[in-house]
Amino acid sequence: MLRKKKKKAEKPFVSAVIAAGGSSARMGGENKLLCELGGLPVLIHTMLAFEACGAVDEIVLVARDDVLVEYSQLCQDFSIGKLSKVVCGGASRAESVLRGLAEVSPDCRFVCVHDAARPLIEPADIERVCAAAFENNCAAAVAPMTDTVKLVRDGRIERTFDRDALVRAQTPQCADLQLLRGALYDAVQAGEKVTDESFALERMGLRPAAVFCTGANLKITTPDDLIAAAALLEAKE
Repeated sequence: MLRKKKKKAEKPFVSAVIAAGGSSARMGGENKLLCELGGLPVLIHTMLAFEACGAVDEIVLVARDDVLVEYSQLCQDFSIGKLSKVVCGGASRAESVLRGLAEVSPDCRFVCVHDAARPLIEPADIERVCAAAFENNCAAAVAPMTDTVKLVRDGRIERTFDRDALVRAQTPQCADLQLLRGALYDAVQAGEKVTDESFALERMGLRPAAVFCTGANLKITTPDDLIAAAALLEAKE
């Protein structure tokens, strides 16, 4: 007797919100997202990774108002076809992401937020974070903690943490649209300075799934980071 094949669950519509509103204060006056990395601007490396990821259906780019036109033109020049909108960010990370969420497609069910300054993210890792979010409502990319971490008060070491229980939070971070929107809105209303989307969700009692990334996913903050990223990119190629 032939058995009917189970119908494959339809993939939820995923909107990526790329946070590109940083000031680049520690880059010596240069806009880090426009710095060249392996022959391409840092921003374009990030955009191309999401363009290539099958889990992502559209991209919303959130940036400062003084670079909106420049970023839009760059994405057009490099054929970022999934880009739907480029919008102006807010006064904080949470406010900027909320503005991005307000512009996603009506079909959106999950949002994948990523720092534009993490240009080495692999499309496969984006897909893994999204898959974990589909199963758990929310998920975040993390990396192992390699240093010993200590608590310091008044200039003295007070205690040492269990390194095996700690991770370094990264992006992308993916969550159900309604859950993330509510969590970020609540944080903004409370005046809480949340440094990433996972923090906002944790405040609401949620426990995002931790997804260890397979590739280098460093965040470019200083000129030294750009040198390190160039070396990693060259080694990968």
